Amino acid sequence: MRKHLFVAAAALLLAGSAAGPVFAQAAVNDADATAVNCGSFQRWGAGGWTVTSPTTMSFDNGQSMALSPGMSFGPGTVQGGVAIPVILDRHCGNL
Repeated sequence: MRKHLFVAAAALLLAGSAAGPVFAQAAVNDADATAVNCGSFQRWGAGGWTVTSPTTMSFDNGQSMALSPGMSFGPGTVQGGVAIPVILDRHCGNL
């Protein structure tokens, strides 16, 4: 009896999740920074960046992000839905 209840509950759960709402999502690289303090970052390796002094990045989508020294972002890294290395390459140069 318990097994049948479990199977029925699992079937309802799966059916409900398949019929759930669909939300449009922005692409990761859609956000761009309004200004970047390039002096707060150091580029390393093949496209990675490390924060060297406290800074805040504000984005054109209204979002902002406080970044602390020691935070690192490798190539392809996404933080809070924002591709930080792409933005840094765009504003600070892809050395």
